[in-house]
Amino acid sequence: MGELAEATGVTVRTLHHYEHTGLLAATERTEGGHRMYDRESGQRVHQIRALRELGFSLVEIRKAMHH
Repeated sequence: MGELAEATGVTVRTLHHYEHTGLLAATERTEGGHRMYDRESGQRVHQIRALRELGFSLVEIRKAMHH
């Protein structure tokens, strides 16, 4: 998880929040319970960040990404 946070410039807490709100989903979990993400997840986080910078709310982003 820390790798995705570092690669995308967000905090681990932000990634947890995105997952909790349905914007992001872990592709799997390690035996220790750590979340694992794929390359698409990184692209998704960058997209979320770009839309946030444009002023969109997380609710608006979630609606747009699910259509």
